[in-house]
Amino acid sequence: MATRVNLSEKNYDYAVFTPALSGFYQSYVSKQQQDPNHVEQSRIPAKFENGIEGLNFLNPEQGYFTYNHVLYSAGHAELDMAKAVDRESMIHKRDRDNTVLIGDSGGFQISKGVWQGNWLEPEGQCAATDKQRGTVLNWLENTADYSMVLDIPTNGLNFVDEKTGKPRCGLNDYAEFRDATKANNNYFFKHRQGKTKFLNVLQGSTYEQADDWFDNVCLPIVNETSGWAFGGVQKTNLNHSLRRLLYLKELGLLQKAEWIHFLGTGRLDQGVMYTAMQRAIRKSINPDLTISMDCASPFIATANGQVYTDNTFNNKRIGYNMVHMVDEKDPAHKEAPWPWDDSPIGARLTWRDVNWYDPGDLNKIGKEGKTSWDSFAYCLMMGHNIYKHIDSVQMANRLMARPIGMNEWIPDQYLQFQELCVDLFARDYNKSMAAIDAELDKHEGLISKLSRIKNLKNTNAFDSLFSFDVPTTNTDIDSSQEEDDAR
Repeated sequence: MATRVNLSEKNYDYAVFTPALSGFYQSYVSKQQQDPNHVEQSRIPAKFENGIEGLNFLNPEQGYFTYNHVLYSAGHAELDMAKAVDRESMIHKRDRDNTVLIGDSGGFQISKGVWQGNWLEPEGQCAATDKQRGTVLNWLENTADYSMVLDIPTNGLNFVDEKTGKPRCGLNDYAEFRDATKANNNYFFKHRQGKTKFLNVLQGSTYEQADDWFDNVCLPIVNETSGWAFGGVQKTNLNHSLRRLLYLKELGLLQKAEWIHFLGTGRLDQGVMYTAMQRAIRKSINPDLTISMDCASPFIATANGQVYTDNTFNNKRIGYNMVHMVDEKDPAHKEAPWPWDDSPIGARLTWRDVNWYDPGDLNKIGKEGKTSWDSFAYCLMMGHNIYKHIDSVQMANRLMARPIGMNEWIPDQYLQFQELCVDLFARDYNKSMAAIDAELDKHEGLISKLSRIKNLKNTNAFDSLFSFDVPTTNTDIDSSQEEDDAR
């Protein structure tokens, strides 16, 4: 029998990677919980001793691998709680005493014009807008341990209606995004139920916007929140991230924070940098702080026909690697083990479990398709990819734990950053952002290299988490998650 792995126990003192869970993936687990025949027994891999429930990594008793952290977004969730408990039971029937779920409020759905409303209007002016605010708030309160406020990311300015030439969301400039978020905050904290802890979300695309957002959106609600979430340029530009964290320290706010989350980030280098920050903060400022990050790449990769294979660790690059999965109907040797058996999911699969259809087989709509994969094959590959991503982040952190002699395995800039963080967070800046900026300017070369940005002072770029080869796309899978990473 293939082994089971507890990834929670292996996370040691590292920053926490939280998979941004796909609605498609959780639906297989949830539907099978409600109907044991949702996936016919003949379709379930023979080595799945716990059936589909083994894909539920939040179940410590039956998961083929288990992990106690996850992010789920209101943007693609069932928001009607009367329906959600059963439809998304993987989420709602988890053991809340032993798992942590971070709830994304789905504000990016507003940014890109999916959730329409009069968002600048305060409570009481537009019934439809207030209803959406209330629905999201109720979902977060009854679902998540930590939740984002309903911020509206400023990169919504890039989602323009072709006919009008204006942003789809109805907000026309930075100031309107800021003020609409303030209106949402006012609603949330007037009607909160106290079941979830809120994170104060930082947004903005320039230094000026980031500082203005902090002063006008975040500080007024700081006593209502339990931590911070970094979005916009403050998550992608390391100089922005550090200056904000250091300023929070100077204001005495980092000392009070329980949780800091970096939205839509999941590269291995980001994982080791967040761990370096967490260790430095725990050492000199706040011993109980947790830093986390999320991305949906395990799911998006699968939707594009990609599976995680191995990692690269050398003095030039650290990263995970993906290849385009074999899509072949030829029945020869399909009972052989699936090659990528370095995950507890992959170790339980055969080629047939993934390349399910043979020549002449009909799919669910009674037609012979071009692909050998049915929808469940995507779910299986997602399970493998989730494990590999978490394990890869943990492997990178294991290599960083003892930097002596690791120069062949880890690029030198990450080892330097580990030392720099200890010094930066131990300094006193006399509550001066100018002093913080002056200190960071001394390290501009290193920070630029780590940020993959040539000019730290002028950027609103959002980095790419990964790239794909020629895709095989399953349109049944929720594609909105790729855009959600842009927060």
